[in-house]
Amino acid sequence: MTNFINKWHKIREEKNSNICAWLDPAVFEMWRWEKWLSKWVDKLEWALRYIEAVAPFVVAIKPNAWYYWNIKERTILKKIVEKIHELWLLAIVDSKISDIWSTSDSYIYDYKELGFDALTIAPYAWNIEELIRYWYNRWIAVITMWLMSNPEYRREMNFKNEEGKSLWQYRVESWMKNNVDWLVVGGTYKKDDKDFLKFIELTNESNVLYLVPWIWAQGGWIEEFLSSWIDKRKCIINSTRWIMFPNWSNSTNTEQANAAKKLRDAFNNN
Repeated sequence: MTNFINKWHKIREEKNSNICAWLDPAVFEMWRWEKWLSKWVDKLEWALRYIEAVAPFVVAIKPNAWYYWNIKERTILKKIVEKIHELWLLAIVDSKISDIWSTSDSYIYDYKELGFDALTIAPYAWNIEELIRYWYNRWIAVITMWLMSNPEYRREMNFKNEEGKSLWQYRVESWMKNNVDWLVVGGTYKKDDKDFLKFIELTNESNVLYLVPWIWAQGGWIEEFLSSWIDKRKCIINSTRWIMFPNWSNSTNTEQANAAKKLRDAFNNN
């Protein structure tokens, strides 16, 4: 493992927060149901103000790589990462890489050069042990998908391998064996879900952290998720655009800060 887990706990304790704020603002031309940037907004300036607004209430900022994909926008990612670290936060790039190790390693190298602390992956096309070895050679933390709420995933998660193990369980055990840093578990899971309870049994006594999406705007509820015996200290609640756009495209930095605070307090009070 990298030192990412220790850094996460240190910042979490200092800020009394378990919140990770997304940073994936759609530009005006994308027409995203009024949750987009206003037409004349400078994307970098908007991002830097947003990070400053929510920084007191979050542990990490997670830009989505696909919202910064053209050449011009990829150059601003470094400035975004610098701002994130300046405010004593973790920088996570959400890219969900899914390719053979040599191609994935090129992604890893580039995002490490940009200064990111961790990177997300969607493991299908490569050998887990081999990729993690290259990952840690670059000193960047690994966050991987594995008990997702996505309906398409739920249709395949219990496919059995030749040993009779469900796909999700086999993958989780493989990641644990190879010292992954974080595992994704959807915030829509509840204590009466047998797969969720098995997931907790497999991971709760380890150092692995949990990245928890799908809270509030996406159908998950903090109190229901935490009513299981999952280790609350290891959960990072990955916010939806609910923090970025609490008042749709007219959202102010004060409204964003208040939204981040509300989510932090809701987690702390459960």
